[in-house]
Amino acid sequence: MSASNGVINVMHLIGSTGLYGAERWILALMCAMDTKRIHSTLINLVDSEAEKSAVVHAAELRGLDSLDFNTGGKLNPLAIFQLAKLARDKQIDIIHGHGFKSDIMGLLAARLAKCHVMTTPHGWSMEQDRKLQLYETIDRFSFKFMDMVCPLSPDLMDGLHKTVGSRTLKLISNGVDIDEIQKTKPHQKKYPDSYIIGYIGQLIDRKDIPTLFSTFNILVKEHHNIKLIVLGDGAKRDELLTECKLLGIQENIDFLGFRPDAVSWLKSFDLFVLPSRLEGVPRCVMEALAASIPVVASDIHGNRDLVIHKKTGLLFPAGDSLQFAECIKYMMNNPVEAKEMATRGMLKVIKEYSNIKMATEYLSVYTNLVLK
Repeated sequence: MSASNGVINVMHLIGSTGLYGAERWILALMCAMDTKRIHSTLINLVDSEAEKSAVVHAAELRGLDSLDFNTGGKLNPLAIFQLAKLARDKQIDIIHGHGFKSDIMGLLAARLAKCHVMTTPHGWSMEQDRKLQLYETIDRFSFKFMDMVCPLSPDLMDGLHKTVGSRTLKLISNGVDIDEIQKTKPHQKKYPDSYIIGYIGQLIDRKDIPTLFSTFNILVKEHHNIKLIVLGDGAKRDELLTECKLLGIQENIDFLGFRPDAVSWLKSFDLFVLPSRLEGVPRCVMEALAASIPVVASDIHGNRDLVIHKKTGLLFPAGDSLQFAECIKYMMNNPVEAKEMATRGMLKVIKEYSNIKMATEYLSVYTNLVLK
């Protein structure tokens, strides 16, 4: 299939239950694309008819073409044929998958619709769930049959060389919508007299929230005027709530769940923290730095790409609560230096991780695919 009227039609395909890193990545890319060259459509795979998903709602607020696509169930082969028909009806040139379900369905639907198919791996889990590990293994195997695979971090890239041929593998770094973040107004501070530490992300194993809680427990004993705000949801929510109670720190922590206005909350934090054990190039850290919020993060691949220790933020050994606490105390006790690090971080993100830069690289990929 070739682009009509000089415009390439791209379908971004995802199976989303929230508005986290991958979803915000797609929105940032769609917003930055040259609409004279690319028409982007966001299709979110859902298992049943329900209220509008968070990602489709967010896309509509930005004036982007989007819809929830009911698959009729998790393993419904008929949905692949229906998706292929949708691709033909919309004259889609490229199906761009984001995640296991969208990659598999997108690959099969693209072959039926006779259009190109590609994927952007956003990262892998560390969950012990065998079913999830099987899904991710199948997902990586499917990359062999993709027309293009574009991981968003060097770490993800390194792990795919054996699976994907060099001609179909291209690193395109993660990007963030700088304008959106800088224009967003800060949320009114919930605790104006307290030092606010904030976390935004899913409540899952690889984010290592227990280390954050044990660190916060150390800090609360020394500083009574601090609060921890947790934005996000996930499988570990109930377990984490129980852990807070066992530590006796529940009065100092607010679980706000998923919030569509997360960036507004982010800009009200005094410090953003990310204790993860595994990341790609974390969007939440990019957004914090783009908003000039000081950052303390675990010293792992991905975080290290953004946070240069004592230059754009502070790093601590993953899982080390004592060092984590020391880094936070340093930020609290040295607010001028903390702000200087955040400013340098903002300049780094603008230069190296803007959605405009990312969109320019994807435009080249899309054009080359269609011209093949």
